[in-house]
Amino acid sequence: MKNRFEKVRYIYIVGWIVVFITLFLYMQIKERYSFYFTEQWNIFLYDWPFVKSVLWQPGGLARLIADFLIQFFIIPYLGALISAILFTATGIVTSIILKRLAPALHLSVLSLLPVISLLFLQFNINYQLSGTIAFLMFLCAFVFYLKIQSLVPRIIYTACFSLLLYWLAGPVASLFVAAILLTELFVNFRSFYFFLLPAALVYLSAVVSLRLGVAGELKYLLLPDGYFTWKLQAGNVIYQPWLLMLAVLLLALLFGQIKQVKKNIQVAALVIQFVVFGWLAVFNSSFMIDSRHEIFKELDYYMRQENWDKLLERCREIDMNNYLYQNCRNVALAEKGLLAENLFDYKQQDLRSIYLNWDKTPYVSVLLSDVYFSMGHIALAQRMAFESNESVNNYNPRMLKRLIQTNLIYGAYPVAKKYIAILEKTKYYADWAQAQKQFLENDEAVESDPFLGSKRKCIFPENVLSGKNGFDSDLKHIIDHNPTHQASIQYLGAIYLLLRDIEGFKTMVEKYYNTPALPALPKGFQEGVMLFAANDTTALKYYAISDQVIQGFEAYKNKRNSQNVYLNFLLK
Repeated sequence: MKNRFEKVRYIYIVGWIVVFITLFLYMQIKERYSFYFTEQWNIFLYDWPFVKSVLWQPGGLARLIADFLIQFFIIPYLGALISAILFTATGIVTSIILKRLAPALHLSVLSLLPVISLLFLQFNINYQLSGTIAFLMFLCAFVFYLKIQSLVPRIIYTACFSLLLYWLAGPVASLFVAAILLTELFVNFRSFYFFLLPAALVYLSAVVSLRLGVAGELKYLLLPDGYFTWKLQAGNVIYQPWLLMLAVLLLALLFGQIKQVKKNIQVAALVIQFVVFGWLAVFNSSFMIDSRHEIFKELDYYMRQENWDKLLERCREIDMNNYLYQNCRNVALAEKGLLAENLFDYKQQDLRSIYLNWDKTPYVSVLLSDVYFSMGHIALAQRMAFESNESVNNYNPRMLKRLIQTNLIYGAYPVAKKYIAILEKTKYYADWAQAQKQFLENDEAVESDPFLGSKRKCIFPENVLSGKNGFDSDLKHIIDHNPTHQASIQYLGAIYLLLRDIEGFKTMVEKYYNTPALPALPKGFQEGVMLFAANDTTALKYYAISDQVIQGFEAYKNKRNSQNVYLNFLLK
């Protein structure tokens, strides 16, 4: 008997080690860029007022633990390692619960169902890790509940811990009381109604929180929606882990009275569990993972690292029929000084290939801030950076850096100092923030810095409301004040061509050609010149149009509407 027990325990330990290793490898391969992306949407400040302000909110401890762990996601492999530990612990505690409720059955595989659901939910860019932390806190509280045999202590424990769990972990307290009500319904039906008290306490706590303005809707205080970016709709998928937990709990309660099970039935039950687990894994991998999001997270990582070569290399490997990808790629080209040269060597569709319409989501706000900053449009880059932080219940460290840079560029040193003080309280951004202090109240240092000085020259002092006379007008002001900022004129010309505004492009070329802003025409602009000067040999010579470009146009000149056909050919 002892040898059998040792063998079962050995299999149990080895099984969970295999689960841990599998989770780690899967996430490292499939989700490594998700971890980098997640790190950018959370910040942990080593500052007691910050800690206190978070703890004061319902679910504050879960969020604080999540933010503390997420800061380490910036380090390769640590995101997958930390998540694998959390998911494995979730599975182990769930298996302990199922074993206690149905000791005669081996339901360990079923304990992985909530794990697999949380795993794939983590791919969702709007899901917060605090939801997984809160789920684990719920499981631990439920394990202790199951150890209490007497009715009165159980009622007292449930009432106290439902309130405590609500305060520390947030909406998962609803799952806690639901699981207890379900358990009592099977185990102690006659006293079932006593456990409506904890449910009422959680509901009243949520109502009070709603009145205090903690959230705008009750669902964010009672349901899994609270672990989702509040200003976005979660969708039904976020309920899956809770529903699966209640389902496996119900199954364990239904079969909990069985004292002994034949070996062949146990084997069949184990096979069924693996089939269910495999089906859920395949279903979630196809339903909950959007490959487009994963590619964008990767491109976003290269943007953040300013690894333009790697970004362009990746763009050659993927289907570029996506405006997000095209925006990232065009920033990389502009930063390498190749946007105008290679404009038509890559897939371009229309103006949205250059900059997207702002949809007020935090993710597009960050991308647009990068685009505008690359253009030299400091005002809009700053606005988008500010909007991105306003859109979420946390800071984006990358956009805090942008706000520091733009305020230093504008000479708004007190504002820059405020943001520097925030980043100084972080672990991995403090050194960068401290290095920016040399520019505070020091115009000479800003203007002599190659990066900040170049961007400061892009500021146009005219009293012009941004965008009032068209976005192209803003870029012209920037070019006039800083003709050496080559990205500005490259973007301007690209905008005209993608808008098919040949007259605007012609006016731009005539104004800036043979000036410091446009000393020579890059290939993409030469191709644009063919749209209005193909039959003007003097103009072709003046603009030094290459034979290759002329021959490319000649191949299309005999087609109907040759100008439009040629432009469509260029845009592919």
